[in-house]
Amino acid sequence: MKKASKRGKNRPASGIRAGLLAWYQEKRPIIRFVCLFGLFMGIFHALLLIPAVDRAMYDYLAANAWISHALLNLFGFGTVLNQTQISSGDFSIVVRRGCDAVEPAALFASAVLAFPAPWEKKALGIVAGSLVLLAVNILRIVSLFWVGIVARPLFAKAHLEIWPLLFILAAFALCAAWIRWVNGNAKWGM
Repeated sequence: MKKASKRGKNRPASGIRAGLLAWYQEKRPIIRFVCLFGLFMGIFHALLLIPAVDRAMYDYLAANAWISHALLNLFGFGTVLNQTQISSGDFSIVVRRGCDAVEPAALFASAVLAFPAPWEKKALGIVAGSLVLLAVNILRIVSLFWVGIVARPLFAKAHLEIWPLLFILAAFALCAAWIRWVNGNAKWGM
């Protein structure tokens, strides 16, 4: 009589191995999403290291400053623009890296790209969501300038705590709205 091989192909998986495989099969869509999200965020940060992209960021910051300056003047603040510095007789701010909504837009875009959905809907979501976040950023710059004039002691808290939190929440809310739009019930299945 032949002995059965302990490592035969038809041998059922051990309890631990079977449990891990079952867990992985259940969590696979979430694991895939997290890995792709991390990959896309890594690509985004790598792109920022390219000198041409870095230079383009400063043109983008100048555009943010110009739009904010125009809106502030529309509301009667009488600001002056010098590259990325917005000034009035009462207050002055400089639009720098981190004041640009690029990180929340990258967070949103990475989540959209990582989510299983048709590419057309991903492209539309990334464009629409990024435009919303860019508009929110202009609102942020204008509101921070206003806070600097009317409630200067609150400026640091608004700039460093409140708006960063609002931006992250906005990115997550946009992502949730996009997922709901894509399939109506936020399924994680493939």
